Amino acid sequence: MNNKTNKNNNITVVIFTQYFRIQNVIKWSLISFVGFILGMSTLSLNIYILPLSLFIVTAFCVGSFTFAINNYYDVDSDRENPRRKHINAIVSGRISKKTGILLNTLLVIISLVICLLYKFEVFLFCAFLIFIAWSYSAPPLRLKGRPVLDVILHFFGFFAAVIWGSFIAGYVGLLNWLFAFSLGVFSTVGQVGNHIIDYSFDKASGTKTFAVWIGLEKAKTTINILTLLHLIVLIPLVLLYSLSYIITIIVVIIFPIIGFLILRPKKGAFPTKRCYIYYFSIVIGGAVYLSCIIFHILFVMDIPTVDFFNLLPFLNL
Repeated sequence: MNNKTNKNNNITVVIFTQYFRIQNVIKWSLISFVGFILGMSTLSLNIYILPLSLFIVTAFCVGSFTFAINNYYDVDSDRENPRRKHINAIVSGRISKKTGILLNTLLVIISLVICLLYKFEVFLFCAFLIFIAWSYSAPPLRLKGRPVLDVILHFFGFFAAVIWGSFIAGYVGLLNWLFAFSLGVFSTVGQVGNHIIDYSFDKASGTKTFAVWIGLEKAKTTINILTLLHLIVLIPLVLLYSLSYIITIIVVIIFPIIGFLILRPKKGAFPTKRCYIYYFSIVIGGAVYLSCIIFHILFVMDIPTVDFFNLLPFLNL
């Protein structure tokens, strides 16, 4: 009896870690939860019990479906890729493809039924998210194998994840749209970066990613362009929100300095392109995003923003 129980427990762990990729699901859910926070119009949490419960369940199901269906249709390429074959439960033989498709179906049904019982417009949005996940990995569309479209869809995935959280919370304003757009651009940096890392394996397996299609050197140039674009789309967030409170100003200044000191080696400045991209996309972007979250919380609390003209005499400027 104990052996049977242990075996069932092991299978459950495998499903969550090697098929749903729960660590990645948590990351995506946190991104969407930021959208939820930005969609809150009050900090009275009691009025958000139902929408937050809906959000938690659907974020898990949709996120799990996104990675599960990717695992299901990436079996052949993952089998040849040493970086990925150990995180795909079908490739490792821990679960069958039949079990995989059953799990995928259950995730979709649970998500759609719960959303339909809540609100029809939420049901439609959830169906759209599921369609994005399906079209990215599954034939006949399988957009991850269609150069350029694979990167564009990744943008829409992150963009929609933020708006999804805000939509369930009940409010989608200018901050939400700008935040979602910027994060979508940021995701393309990571996507092309992953393509570059997997370039040799994708090319050998016949997986036609953006990097394989355009070539390795041009892909590296593209990631530099996307990093610059990400910095540009951060500017409206900085001007409209990051400079609104003393604490948000401190965050947007101090975090990049700390990030530079952490990444900076003992001798010299940034030694590699990877370090350069990491700093300008993740460190600076993270500082701006955090400042925007703090701005929204303070704004909802009705704390007045900084009046720079009144501050000038105080600063003796």
